[in-house]
Amino acid sequence: MKTHFCSQHELVAAALRAGYWPEGCDPALRAHVESCDSCGDLVLVAQTLRRAHTEATQSARIASPGLLWWKAQLRRRNAAIQSVTRPVAVAEKIALLVMVLAVVALVVWQQSQLAAWLASIWEPLSSITEIPGALLIGFATLLLFGGFAVYLFTAKE
Repeated sequence: MKTHFCSQHELVAAALRAGYWPEGCDPALRAHVESCDSCGDLVLVAQTLRRAHTEATQSARIASPGLLWWKAQLRRRNAAIQSVTRPVAVAEKIALLVMVLAVVALVVWQQSQLAAWLASIWEPLSSITEIPGALLIGFATLLLFGGFAVYLFTAKE
């Protein structure tokens, strides 16, 4: 597509930049724009862009300084809290890992005694009436609090 360069193109562009178009221009220049496709397109694009700019600046909402200050204070406070609690969260995770490793090491170390203990517990389980109620309540409590502890350690903040 070939575009031709109009000799009046610079005059039209200068009038548009200065804000003289169309009222402050020479009537001959307005007549030229009506007959020249290149200059007409220039005016159309420039007026559309100017109108869009005016609408955008009028519709822009400026937040109050107090609201901006308040949001900045909240961000600063949240960042400080996060930087303080990060080491605590890391320490919790390390403590949980050490506890799990200690339990695993204890189970491996006392494997034979643990097997004998489980066997001695398993024998009375054949009849549920022989298990003391306190033992059942103790295991249930241990399972309840153990599950709650696991939930607390794994819960996302």
